[in-house]
Amino acid sequence: MTNHWHERFDTETYMYGKEPNAFIKEIAYKLPKRSKVLCIAEGEGRNAVYLAELGFSVESWDYAASGLKKTQRLATEKGVTVVTKLHDLADVEWPTEQWDVIVHVFGHLPKDLMSRTFEGVKKALKPGGYYVSELYTKTQLQYGTGGPGNEEMLIDPKEMLTVFNDYFINHFFTGEVHREEGVLHTGDSHVVQCLFQKGKDE
Repeated sequence: MTNHWHERFDTETYMYGKEPNAFIKEIAYKLPKRSKVLCIAEGEGRNAVYLAELGFSVESWDYAASGLKKTQRLATEKGVTVVTKLHDLADVEWPTEQWDVIVHVFGHLPKDLMSRTFEGVKKALKPGGYYVSELYTKTQLQYGTGGPGNEEMLIDPKEMLTVFNDYFINHFFTGEVHREEGVLHTGDSHVVQCLFQKGKDE
């Protein structure tokens, strides 16, 4: 079976650039120091490597071996260590309470798989841990500046509040932002941003 993402990343060019997502850069200071961080659907590793540069212990999951190879190359270039693991979120076994922070940037999935992933995130976060994400909303279809062309794979912001209804909302925003991320995310975009904290008594 052809792996679309492996083929997309199998090039010298970093398709989404080497710089971290602007929201991740903006809120990184809010994350507890020395956190154990997991980046899911992380592609070529720009966010994982940035967080490693800040001193976090970072693991990166992706479905594309070529993306993980580029993550390691970027980590070497920046002089940091990132653990990379080839995982398909459709069948990955989520561990229980393993990470202080889980980062999820523009990792869009079919609806059922996204639901499975959210449940996995909630299981894998330690009590008091943080879920951090920036995802395209369904309104992004009107912009055409990145993301999937399938509305089902885009996010209804209200669903994020429903799924994480028992989490503390440190930050929640939905609206227009400007993104220049490599050759595939360019221009004004419509996103939902979350920084949700799991209860410490769960």
